[in-house]
Amino acid sequence: AILAQGACCPPPRVLTAKRPSAAMEKFDVSGGFETKGSGQNKVHIRMQQRNGRKSWTTVQGFPESVRLPKSGRVLAVDFDKLLRGLKKSFRTNGTLIKDEEHGTIIQLQGDIRKEVAEFLIDATAIVTKDQIMIHGS
Repeated sequence: AILAQGACCPPPRVLTAKRPSAAMEKFDVSGGFETKGSGQNKVHIRMQQRNGRKSWTTVQGFPESVRLPKSGRVLAVDFDKLLRGLKKSFRTNGTLIKDEEHGTIIQLQGDIRKEVAEFLIDATAIVTKDQIMIHGS
């Protein structure tokens, strides 16, 4: 039986991303990548089909470390904290996969490619829009 919308549960909440501050907009995040301009410095976001309607969203090519804009210090990226933020924001499950060839891969349940790209650009400010490549959309 199909229930009328709102009959069994409250309507879904709409999440809005906060705008980065003026200091964050000047942030040069390309320092976390080894070389500028090569094809290796992109963050690839893909959807991988599982069975039926189920799918994974994978994020690979994320830099292991980033350079702070003012001090120039290089800090390691905390992938566990990043994954926790993604899981809470999109109410989904996920895991980290360590791969020697591809580095750390973030794997999330569901097809949330565009949402993950917006999260990485706006909320973390570790990568820019130019550095993200969304496959299959």
